[in-house]
Amino acid sequence: MDPILLLSQALLLGFSLVGVATARPALLDDHLIRVGLCVAATFLGALVRPLWLVRFAKPLFALTLALLVAVLFVGTGPAGGEYRRWFSLGPVDLQPSELLKLVAIFYIAAYFHQRDLDQPILKVVAWLGLASVLVVVEPDVDGGILMVVLTGTMLLLIGVPWRRILALTALLAVLLMAFVTFMPGKFAYIPDRLEGMRLYLRGEADPGDEGYQATYAHRAILQAGPFGRGPGAEMQIPTGLTGLTSDLAAVPIVWATGWVGGAMLLTALGLLLLRGFNVALHLEGTAAVVATGITSYLFFQTAFNLMGTLIYPIIGMPLPFVSYGGTSLLVAGFALGLIHSLAREARPSLSREVAP
Repeated sequence: MDPILLLSQALLLGFSLVGVATARPALLDDHLIRVGLCVAATFLGALVRPLWLVRFAKPLFALTLALLVAVLFVGTGPAGGEYRRWFSLGPVDLQPSELLKLVAIFYIAAYFHQRDLDQPILKVVAWLGLASVLVVVEPDVDGGILMVVLTGTMLLLIGVPWRRILALTALLAVLLMAFVTFMPGKFAYIPDRLEGMRLYLRGEADPGDEGYQATYAHRAILQAGPFGRGPGAEMQIPTGLTGLTSDLAAVPIVWATGWVGGAMLLTALGLLLLRGFNVALHLEGTAAVVATGITSYLFFQTAFNLMGTLIYPIIGMPLPFVSYGGTSLLVAGFALGLIHSLAREARPSLSREVAP
């Protein structure tokens, strides 16, 4: 297995444990189990040949679509019956929208495998658009946005003319916005987020306001200092404030380890992503598409999360390998394992690159 990827993942999972222990100590035992499952998923993914998954991409995509439909009827979520995002399977939750991020990569790779890039792309975009709409209806606008960005990026990197991508991406974005407009009850949290941002920018956010989440996060980062308050330092978390183990997972880590720890966290994330893209550069054909897609998915999720932490959390995304979670940790771990598998195929050229 690739030592750079292993080191990066180990650092990130270590930071994840520090963050959960600082923000929500009661969740630490449960999170230890989830971290162990993430590591197991990575080793499992490293044993799988990604091109085998490309061969079975269509049935996997169909199964994921079925799960996305089913979760709207029998799923649950953070707000009881209002949100339907995952299946509760005893100690484990299964979130189909997280599976979609990885399955979509193989579906796109399979569609263009041994096909001409000049062929119509409406079919693949339509199916991915349907999947994105199902994610938005949960409601999970953030996940829908990520799917649109990931799909457009992959099509561009594959070589599809950018004008075709722009036109179809714009159409898909309009479709998603139409659902948001005509189903206002499901998306009432979006105006609340925007109002919270207004209060935050004017410095008027109080505990209980939507914008206070960003205010608290930025204060905690500033008060942490260069070396932090220590892993055992308790955070004074206002009642009702959520997200410190998910969307704002970097905040308790910086609180405990300081700006130095925050810099190490960013370095580990950057190292993992750069290695993923480097592996993709040393592959050809469908393998390169898969490696680029997986790394792009991790990159965009990281970028959206950190933008929300450092600026304002309009979009909520888990930070890969750091946020507390079930399906998100498992999918990210398995995806990284696939990069390990692809790195073995790229090993000769990678070795030549570092040879004296």
